[in-house]
Amino acid sequence: MVSAVLLIATIILSKTKKIGPLLPKKVLRIVIGVEIVGIVASVGEYIGGKVLFDNVIDRPAVGESDETEELEYTTDDNTTDITIEVPAKLHSKEEKEELVDKAKEEIEETFKGDNEDLDCINKPVVMKEKYSDGMVKAEWQLSDYKIVGSEGEINYDNLEKETIIEATVNLTCEDYTDLYSFSFQVVPLDTNSSYGIDYYIRKAISDLFDTDGDVIELPDRIGEKDVTWSKKYTYLGAKIGLLGAFAAIAMILGQMKEEKTKKEKYTKSLIRDYPKIVESLALYVGAGLSVKNAMFRISDEYIRRRAKAREPGFEGVLRMCREMEEGRSELKAYELLTQYCPTREYRRLSSLLSSNLKKGTKGMIEELNKEEKEAFEMQKQYVRIAGEEASTKLLFPMIGLLGIVLVIIIAPSIFNMQSI
Repeated sequence: MVSAVLLIATIILSKTKKIGPLLPKKVLRIVIGVEIVGIVASVGEYIGGKVLFDNVIDRPAVGESDETEELEYTTDDNTTDITIEVPAKLHSKEEKEELVDKAKEEIEETFKGDNEDLDCINKPVVMKEKYSDGMVKAEWQLSDYKIVGSEGEINYDNLEKETIIEATVNLTCEDYTDLYSFSFQVVPLDTNSSYGIDYYIRKAISDLFDTDGDVIELPDRIGEKDVTWSKKYTYLGAKIGLLGAFAAIAMILGQMKEEKTKKEKYTKSLIRDYPKIVESLALYVGAGLSVKNAMFRISDEYIRRRAKAREPGFEGVLRMCREMEEGRSELKAYELLTQYCPTREYRRLSSLLSSNLKKGTKGMIEELNKEEKEAFEMQKQYVRIAGEEASTKLLFPMIGLLGIVLVIIIAPSIFNMQSI
């Protein structure tokens, strides 16, 4: 109901003279779309929660988390809210036994960790709290925690010889419990393995730090192994070189982008000036001036207002006129206009002026009037494109807000309909 009222209010406001012009059409469409989505969500929530609800609540599947249902009940015309915790379904006895057996197999595969077998354990073992995809809980008990800790770590300082450890695991799946026992042998480390030599080196260094000397001398022999020390090479020079290369590439790309932006901005300015130039030229030629004198008149007018702002199209006309003042032929000056203003419109104007100089002024005014109309049509199209680009930029934050609104409105309705 609220969404429907808001939709009607939005449509009415968009029709009013004061508010309507302030709402762009695309923005108005997004707002109306959001209101329609709100109406659909409201209808879906009402149908799912009132009409189709048959007093049946589906329990979560086995292994899933418990869910919470927000309901209301009515007695003697009194409506009360109530929150119900819906527990997940339980396994059957056969399924529990299968899960516990699967947990035992998983323990046999994972307990030894990086060790080769249970008869030669000299690296930490893996004692997880859950198995069978989290369905079976495990409580571990070891016969000697001085040698193997509760996290599976081995205390080598307390290990003087090969020792057999008894492990007992209490496996629980819901209300079903089973014990699983096995033994493994822990053996001391030796320096022939990379794990062993690393342990003894770290232990030797740790013992050196317990002294009060100003410096420490690293051991050159551990057990039967000779040890050679050096500081780790950090490749600092290579990193600095790569950083410089990346910085150079970023600067080049940034410069290229800046140049492209400047060129695009310059081209747009040329196009924006073109209708004004053609209009002035048509006006002066129609008043009886020659094309050359009309160009000089346009140039003089631009010089008077040049201090306020530079206009690239008129700058091209000014340079062309100065070329003629310095002795350049009129035909060559018209051809140079395309170099000062390298766009299709100015090439067309240069061709028109050159043709007029070669063939005479017959039909010149008609050609200029025609060119003026085309230029203004082009200007209108340019303004329309610029307005659409600005409108498109405004759409991105609106789309982000629309996505947030859709999630807030639709997600609860979807969850309610799934629970029916």
